[in-house]
Amino acid sequence: MKRILIPIDGSEYANRAVAMGVEMARVFNCDVVLLHAISVIMPIYGMGSGSLPPRQEISDYANDMQKLAEVKLQEAKRTFGDLADRVETVVVPGEASRVILEYVEEHDVDMVIMGSHGLGSMVDRLLTGSVTTKVLHHIQKPVLVVKS
Repeated sequence: MKRILIPIDGSEYANRAVAMGVEMARVFNCDVVLLHAISVIMPIYGMGSGSLPPRQEISDYANDMQKLAEVKLQEAKRTFGDLADRVETVVVPGEASRVILEYVEEHDVDMVIMGSHGLGSMVDRLLTGSVTTKVLHHIQKPVLVVKS
C-alpha cells in the first residue's frame, strides 16, 4: 500500500478516521491524502424571497468555506506528527461522495479510510443516504469504515 485517502469534514467520525489513518500510515509507511469537499451550495438566502444573493456575497461565502476547510485540513495533518511531511491536503468543491469517487478514480489511491457519519443533515441522510454509504456502493478500491 502506497497511498491512503482520508476524506475529512471536521466531525468526530472523520477525526476517528484520521486517527486510524495515522496508524495505517505508520504500519505501511505510506503517503496520505486528506481531502475536504466543500459544498458549492449557499445556505438558503432570503427564505422564499426568490432573490439570489449578490455576487460578492457568494464569493465571500466560497472564500470563507475554503479557509475553514484549509484550517480543518491543517489540524488533521498535525495529527500525523513526524509523518506530516508525507501528508498532502486537498480541497475540492462539490458534493462529498462525488468528489471522493472522482478523486480515487483520477489519482493513485490504494485505500480510503472514512468515518461512518459526517456533518450532513439528518434529512439529507434520510433522503439520499450518507456519504460513506454512497462511496461504498460505487468505489472499486478497499474502504475502511471507522465507527465508534
